[in-house]
Amino acid sequence: MKESAVFGIYGASDSGKTSLIIKLVKQLTNEGFRVATVKITNKNIGIDTIGKDTWKHGQAGSKLVVLSSPVETSLLFKEKKDLDTILKYIHGLGSYDVILIEGANDKDTPKIRLGDIPERENTIFTYNGDYNSLYEIIKNEIFRRKNMKGINIKINGKPIQLTEFPSEIIMNTICGMLKSLKGVEEIKDVEIRFEL
Repeated sequence: MKESAVFGIYGASDSGKTSLIIKLVKQLTNEGFRVATVKITNKNIGIDTIGKDTWKHGQAGSKLVVLSSPVETSLLFKEKKDLDTILKYIHGLGSYDVILIEGANDKDTPKIRLGDIPERENTIFTYNGDYNSLYEIIKNEIFRRKNMKGINIKINGKPIQLTEFPSEIIMNTICGMLKSLKGVEEIKDVEIRFEL
């Protein structure tokens, strides 16, 4: 399994970080990518509701609280975790093509800056409203990490998410069949579209 592409997005309060992340998440998932998000803040806030059972579990001393309901499973770590630890947990919980981090301030994460604020270490792009350029940077890094060289499959117009293993099987099978055709010596790019 390839490691996820990771991007931090930072900017002043009310600069549009959350709106931009929501737009990216919607487009990435519509194209079949698996996305995870992280929100980092320096404010003393939590998502657990005072008085609820999960809150009571944490108040009693539990360092990990899990809520499982018919609509979601939530994990609450009742202590601060650094970004490296959070990313390790995310990778342990599932396979994601990209992780978007709102408020990233560590030195290692590639970052996108919004607005005219001091540039943080490892800033790779300043977002000035050119959404298509930003999206291409993110998508190219996903493909680079997955080593997929751009395999995209749509069935009945709906993008189909492929993990690394089926992607390789499909690419190797198609390339193997095409190499046996007369006149085909080297394959750099393949485009196939058919209707049943």
